[in-house]
Amino acid sequence: MRTQEAIEHFGGVTKLADVLGLTRDAIYKWGEYPPNETQYKIMVISGGALSVTITYKKENKND
Repeated sequence: MRTQEAIEHFGGVTKLADVLGLTRDAIYKWGEYPPNETQYKIMVISGGALSVTITYKKENKND
């Protein structure tokens, strides 16, 4: 799921933050996708209406 999908599903950033026990600032820091662990929580809380999109962090290789 994209961050915007989660926000829209719960009716706004404040409501999403309240459901997850987070601050609005934490949600704004997610970027395009919530962290993978948080996506699983959102999937459960939404009753499966939102599904997980696994995202991988790019490693910075300074060889």
